[in-house]
Amino acid sequence: MKKRNVDSLRIYDWTKTIEDVKNRDSKMLRNVPSSFYQEMKDSSMSAKVQGNWGNWELTDEGSGQYPIFKCYIENGTFEVDTNNEKATHHLQNSWIKICLKIEDSQTEMYVISEKEDTLYSINHAFHFNSGHGMVSILLEKLLVTWFKEHRHLLHQQINTYNIQYSTSNDLSLMGWDTSYVTSFSNVNKNIQQKKLYPEKFYYEFTDTSLGFPLEFSLNGTFDSWEITTGADGQNVNFICKINENSFLHYITADKMYRLASREDPNPVLEPYMKIQLKLKYLNSTEKTITDSTGKGNGYQVDLKVKTDQDTSGDQPVILVKTHFSNEIPELIAMFVEIMFKNWFNENIDKFENIFSHLLLEETAKDENFQWLKPTDKYYGVAEGKDENGQPSLDTSVFAVMTMVENRKNNYPQHTVDARLLHAVKNAKDTNDSAFGIDMPLFVDKWLGRGLNIMQVGTPDQFEKTDNGLFIQNKERIQFGTVYDHNENEVPSYVDPKKFRLGITNNQMVLDIEDLTWEQARGIIGHANYTQHYGLSLKSGVDELGKEYKNVLVPSEEGEATLTLTYTLEDWYQREQLIIEIATGLALSIAAGAFFSATSAVFRQASAYISQQFSKIGTTMMRAVISLKELLKRAGTNASQAARREMIELTTFNITRAPSYVGLNSPGVMYQVLQQPRTLWSRIWEISSKSALVFTQMAVIGAAGMLPTAIAKYLDYLAEEHYSELPTIDAFLANCVGAVKWPDNSELQVETARLQGIYLMGGKLIK
Repeated sequence: MKKRNVDSLRIYDWTKTIEDVKNRDSKMLRNVPSSFYQEMKDSSMSAKVQGNWGNWELTDEGSGQYPIFKCYIENGTFEVDTNNEKATHHLQNSWIKICLKIEDSQTEMYVISEKEDTLYSINHAFHFNSGHGMVSILLEKLLVTWFKEHRHLLHQQINTYNIQYSTSNDLSLMGWDTSYVTSFSNVNKNIQQKKLYPEKFYYEFTDTSLGFPLEFSLNGTFDSWEITTGADGQNVNFICKINENSFLHYITADKMYRLASREDPNPVLEPYMKIQLKLKYLNSTEKTITDSTGKGNGYQVDLKVKTDQDTSGDQPVILVKTHFSNEIPELIAMFVEIMFKNWFNENIDKFENIFSHLLLEETAKDENFQWLKPTDKYYGVAEGKDENGQPSLDTSVFAVMTMVENRKNNYPQHTVDARLLHAVKNAKDTNDSAFGIDMPLFVDKWLGRGLNIMQVGTPDQFEKTDNGLFIQNKERIQFGTVYDHNENEVPSYVDPKKFRLGITNNQMVLDIEDLTWEQARGIIGHANYTQHYGLSLKSGVDELGKEYKNVLVPSEEGEATLTLTYTLEDWYQREQLIIEIATGLALSIAAGAFFSATSAVFRQASAYISQQFSKIGTTMMRAVISLKELLKRAGTNASQAARREMIELTTFNITRAPSYVGLNSPGVMYQVLQQPRTLWSRIWEISSKSALVFTQMAVIGAAGMLPTAIAKYLDYLAEEHYSELPTIDAFLANCVGAVKWPDNSELQVETARLQGIYLMGGKLIK
């Protein structure tokens, strides 16, 4: 599969669009013709509709790129002329709902799709509906034909609205905590395997509303029912293919028509009906699934076809498009449509397919993973496209969305980001399913829980940012006791909101801003330290020569930077001393070692650092130092002995506490912060801990571990002994354990990454 970048996503909000209309002059939205006229002629009858339009109102029932208009008819007539008689029906106080598809264009205008099956009737209300079935369906067909021939008017009308939408460059779960998605192709495999759709159809129809008796019967079988593209959100389209041994008997004229025929001159189009359904979670009458990671006390719901009318009065089945054998005349084909429409709505409860099973309120066996167990549920679909921009069953998304820990989605919607599958297929071609965790939840459960291990302060000293993407200190904290330039012990501090651990640009960032301490008598040091990590799922052979599989590993992204700032007054008075101090500090943080001021390494480093200083504003001098570049310029490397020393000291700090909970208790934190040490050692400790937290926090379930065990994992990660680290498998099992697909297939994870969400991709395996 050709890899390409994930495009941005436009998320339409039709409810907010309607709210915006209420605040505008309704006359501004009047951009529809005052009259309409449409006719049809057949050898046995003719029909014409004419009248005047009322308002075309955009409703809040639309989903994704499919808005719905409710078009009112102020007055008009529908005339039907047969060989027997002529009948006139009045249309005052009537309406029809039209669904259409809008497409983005290079201009600010929206374009109405020209595809045949992207404009259709959702519902209608004609006051003569009762007892006039055929008249009603003929009128509906004529009006839909009129709209298809006047798409430009719908184009004008939709563009009078200030359509509300948001744009997401990264992947999005639309406010849901988790989303488990698979492809339409996988859904169809399940449908064909179970075959829980009606395979036979039979329907009799009698109508006299045209002035003469009509009597038909349908009899035949379906070849298959398959989910297909062309709908978004809660609306799910299906193609119902018709077998060759299917017939329409026109009893009145004693004629027999094949619905599907081998003699059809256009065999490329198999006879079919495209229908649109909604789904619904129903409590299961029996428990048919188990979560291997749960205690078995949750309750089961099954996602099935919705068989009753919705709150808008729309029938459960909408007929989107049909195609029958060409031997059926156009007028007779209309009769077939109304018969199938009635048959589907009367028999849709026989489509007993279960699209997914879900356990709610399940208790996890391991309390560390309770936060992954669903407490609320939704579903949604989205059309995906292939590399040529064409709708594809392999990339179209069927999603089970959930909330956890009784959290609420304040704006629940069925919208799904179709790019989820595209993203995991980009990572590996064979991926056909994905599981995503919303980024604020990821930050809370991985990085937030990791504050204990970080040992930078007590829990009450930290908070989450409003967007949930960072953990930061909410008060001034002591960073540690460090040695100054003259080997004296001095405290170092970080002001409120200046120590930040979180996610930005799909990387974890450790950001320490304006760390201050007295570097020498009268000279206050101001340092910023920033380091970025990427996340990857790896398999291979580690430094021990042992194989490992599916282990989350950090990768340092970009370059760690150290920013040093001094007052302009200090610079003018003691420039050489400041350069010497800055060089010693930067070298120690980069290499983990001190160098004599007369050494070649120190002299080369000093020359590089002195070039980095520049005036900022009117009162400060600042140097932004790439630690990697510094080592290169100085001709040295990070000290492995220093790394071992740092790990030993970090291990000692972690094992000060008897339990995970006590790692950042006030007593333990006092000991950690009062212990004198070099600044480089303290920064290296925080950096290595952040790497452990970022990759292993949720996987190892640290809450139940002894600090000595956590210290071992820190050592394994630092030494790249990945075979000693836990795989992602237990974590994944807890992620997807409460959701089951009908064929009991399970997600075999192959990739993991940050892309606006925490996204795992893989393949469903039975």
